[in-house]
Amino acid sequence: MLWIILPVLTGGLLGWFWGGASGLLLGGVLAGLSAVLVSLQGRVRELERWVAQLAVEQEQSALPMPTASQLQPDTPAAEAAAPAALPELELPDLPDAPVPEPAPEPRWQAVLLGWAGDGNLVVRLGLLVLFIGVAFLLKYAAERALFPIELRLAGAALGGMALAGVGWWLRRRRPGFALLLQGGGIGIFYLVIYAATALYGLLPVPLALGLMVALVGLLVALALWQESQGLAAFAIGGGFLAPLLTSTGAGEHVLLLSYYALLNLVVLGLAWYRPWRLLNLLGFAFTFVIATVWGVLEYHPAHYASTQPFLIYFFLLYLSVAVLFALRQPLKLRGYVDATLVFGVPIVAFALQAGLVRHIDYGLAFSALLAGGLYLGLARSLWRREGEGMRLFAEAMLALGVIFATLAIPLALDGRWTAAAWALEGAAMLWVGRHQRRLPVRLFGAGLQVLAGAAFFFSFGYPSSALPVLNSATLGVALLALAGLFSSWQLQRDVTSLHPLERSTHYLWMAWGLLWWLGGGFAEIDTHLAQGEQLAAALLFIGLSSALLLWLWRRLAWPTLRWPLWGNVVLVLLLALAYGEQAFWLYGLGLLAWPLYFAIQYRLLWRLQGGLNAWLQPVVHGVTVSLLALLLAHDAWGWVSAWLGVNSGWAWAAPAIPLLLLLVGLPVLAARLPASWADDYRGPVLLPIALILPLWLLLASSHPATALPLPWLPLLNPLELTQALTLAALALWFAQGEVQRLLHRWQIPLVLPWALWGGLAFVLLNTVLAHAAHHWAGVPWGWRELFASARLQTSFSVAWTLTALGLGWWATRRHWRGLWFVAAGLIGVVVLKLFIIDLADSGTIERIISFIAVGLLMLLMGYLAPLPPRAAEPGRTDRTTEERPQ
Repeated sequence: MLWIILPVLTGGLLGWFWGGASGLLLGGVLAGLSAVLVSLQGRVRELERWVAQLAVEQEQSALPMPTASQLQPDTPAAEAAAPAALPELELPDLPDAPVPEPAPEPRWQAVLLGWAGDGNLVVRLGLLVLFIGVAFLLKYAAERALFPIELRLAGAALGGMALAGVGWWLRRRRPGFALLLQGGGIGIFYLVIYAATALYGLLPVPLALGLMVALVGLLVALALWQESQGLAAFAIGGGFLAPLLTSTGAGEHVLLLSYYALLNLVVLGLAWYRPWRLLNLLGFAFTFVIATVWGVLEYHPAHYASTQPFLIYFFLLYLSVAVLFALRQPLKLRGYVDATLVFGVPIVAFALQAGLVRHIDYGLAFSALLAGGLYLGLARSLWRREGEGMRLFAEAMLALGVIFATLAIPLALDGRWTAAAWALEGAAMLWVGRHQRRLPVRLFGAGLQVLAGAAFFFSFGYPSSALPVLNSATLGVALLALAGLFSSWQLQRDVTSLHPLERSTHYLWMAWGLLWWLGGGFAEIDTHLAQGEQLAAALLFIGLSSALLLWLWRRLAWPTLRWPLWGNVVLVLLLALAYGEQAFWLYGLGLLAWPLYFAIQYRLLWRLQGGLNAWLQPVVHGVTVSLLALLLAHDAWGWVSAWLGVNSGWAWAAPAIPLLLLLVGLPVLAARLPASWADDYRGPVLLPIALILPLWLLLASSHPATALPLPWLPLLNPLELTQALTLAALALWFAQGEVQRLLHRWQIPLVLPWALWGGLAFVLLNTVLAHAAHHWAGVPWGWRELFASARLQTSFSVAWTLTALGLGWWATRRHWRGLWFVAAGLIGVVVLKLFIIDLADSGTIERIISFIAVGLLMLLMGYLAPLPPRAAEPGRTDRTTEERPQ
């Protein structure tokens, strides 16, 4: 930075001696601008030499190379005239001596050496001294009135004209020297006009501005004629400083901005003919810096009508300059993005616009929206007309359009609409990134959607319209879900073109979209519907959503949607369990919702049957049948308990009846189902019901089995009869061939379910005895009272012994040693019970009967059911693991 600091300090010091504080600022700006111009002029020359050399190399590489036939002589004479080939000498390879590369010089040192070593150092210093001397002369003459004012100014003007004329005369022999003289001469003219206007008041301000514009035009013409970017930059800089030099402090902003509007047309014209970046940057910097200073110090809302058109004009003009700069580049650099103009112009202009429209409602939102539309339209136009040549520039315009469109939303709408619009923009960016195969664009789109989701989540508690569905919360959630699902669909269409870490993200986007969809729907139901209608409404919502997803799956060939379609029934099952306290489900809206849902679900399963995995199909069907069983059991309990009371044996038996009908009826109806479903509906689909019924049987055993208004009779009351039917239905289901194949496939011994069945039957036997003691003997229903009843204990002992006798007799006939050992174990339990419990209270008739009856039965068992012998055949195993009861 030394190369610019020293000139600024020098110019500022000289200006302070000349004009105080204002001279300090003006001298520093002029000196710094001159240093920047000189430095940039040298860099531009280097770039021009590099481009020329590159063009020469390209032309040489395009020349046709002579072929082998062209290099060979065509005549014998030529062959004779050709010298004999010299023998090739093999020279030993010598190591190349490394050539040391010179160490790079520091940047400031290289700039100073380049500025001083191009032969014009003396000329530059001389012009600087001359320029300062003329300024001091004018001031000295003005302070002491040495000469008439007109004579002083005329002399200075003649000196400037002489310098400019000599520079023009030497333009061919000494072009660098000549350009410096021309610039110095025109600079003296600037000083003369400034002195005549600001110091002496000889020229009115409009005339002075006109003369300075004429000087700018003259310098621009000279610069174009001589291909001098530095001279043009000097002209533009002087033109922008002219209003500052001639300012009277009146504050006529319309005149100032009009002058800059005309001057910027010169910048635009230069950009049309020459890709001189320095001029573009100078015009941009002067225009917006001076406009910003005026806006901060002088702007009031009353100035809006006279200021807004100028800001729009300057914004569009420098946007055009950036486009022209990209179009006027050489072929290899075509589409070059001047980041300072491309991104600096909208940033500065939008900041100024914010100050202009701060008193207007939605003013900045509409400004951002218009800017976004302009940039998006420009990107589309450039891409269609120029193609790959302007790809980078068009993408920059596209990015700016998206940014301004994104900014417009939060400036105009509440948080929910903002988040929804951002989500749609993110989905659009992700779509663009997939088509262009650009990972950063896809990451930007994904991040924008996540940001939108966070913004919506934190604004979800804001009050919304009381109108169901058609409110900002619900519609915003729908747009978020739509954006996520669209992203999932786009990414799964061409997974191979994605980054390896992206190839599974379409599942995440699908889950993201569905979570927003379902969450928004459930929130809307919870807000606008009563508690009793919420489950039915949620069921309709899920069913219709599943139908929509099924249509999208078929229409768009979207295989990823199979997973939510299969899993929707799990969600319904969880919802049903959450609303279990509701008395009736098949009531009111539920009379429509439940049948419609099951119709949609089985239609869905029918359509998806070819795409289900072998293990997944019975699982989905099993959950569906379990949901149907839960629905029927819940409402059976609700209706019967509402009629006869929750403590009635009828109410406790009611839930098991639909399950029994499904367990027995579905295997019968399986023959009418599709072939791929039939075996599943005989076996694995009914597995949840087959597991729930034993649990119900055990739970129901704790109930006293009241049969009011009917009297209680053993096994003929509603609860015990349903328990007995449960055992019969389980036995029929266990006998299904598909169930046995299922157990074999899972490596479960076939005897295990029958052992469990026998345990349930034993529980039912004891339950019947306990109910008899309660209803006929008047024993209170409670485990302490039942345990203390001597009659019940005697009944247990006799019943267990009879059970052991039956099992032992059957095992002896069937040669099932394992079953016989079970009977013997039960006898052992009876004996332990007699000597531990009954012997302590042997004085009652019940205990005596218990000992005698058990003893006689044990003798009978010893006679009728001896231990079966082992099989005599070698290799024969225990039949317990090979046979099952018939």
